[in-house]
Amino acid sequence: MKKTLPYLLLLATLVWSCGGHDPEHDKMMAEHKAMLSADSAKHAEMDQMKQATQRFYDMWLAGKSDGIEEFVAENFVSHNPIPGITSTGIQQMKDMIALSSQTFTDNKVEDMSMTADGDRVVAHYKWKAVNTGSMDPSMPATNKPIDVHGVDIMRFENGKVVEHWGYMEEMKMMQQLGMMPGDEAGSKK
Repeated sequence: MKKTLPYLLLLATLVWSCGGHDPEHDKMMAEHKAMLSADSAKHAEMDQMKQATQRFYDMWLAGKSDGIEEFVAENFVSHNPIPGITSTGIQQMKDMIALSSQTFTDNKVEDMSMTADGDRVVAHYKWKAVNTGSMDPSMPATNKPIDVHGVDIMRFENGKVVEHWGYMEEMKMMQQLGMMPGDEAGSKK
């Protein structure tokens, strides 16, 4: 018993010293937990926005817009709609999907990168397709493939896309379709 008494006293001292109440420590721990919880919620929101963006691409490639209301807002605005599309709101997005699927087939998108920050998702992609439909009366189908890069920026509110900006290598696409001279003259020099 004499040998265990010092150990019991040491254990009692440790338990007593750790058991005290420190309001500053409690406050710091509560702030840390709140920060972790906020970070976790922000990461979950960013993941949801990226998943919605991926669903958008999946629907676009499939040429289907059924269910798009789940992640695109009624008051949706595209800041660079496909030429010839005059509708607005979510109908504009549905019309762009329909026209694109009539114009291009064998669609494939390779996700190069996708980043979410704040209320936006920025996606860089590579699009491959075949032009099997008329873009408009002055541009009949060429049945030629395209292979271009693009970037989309989507702004979200309440879990839905409300705005879209985009860039694609339009000139490169038109050259690949034979609708615009390429750089063949420059490469022969």
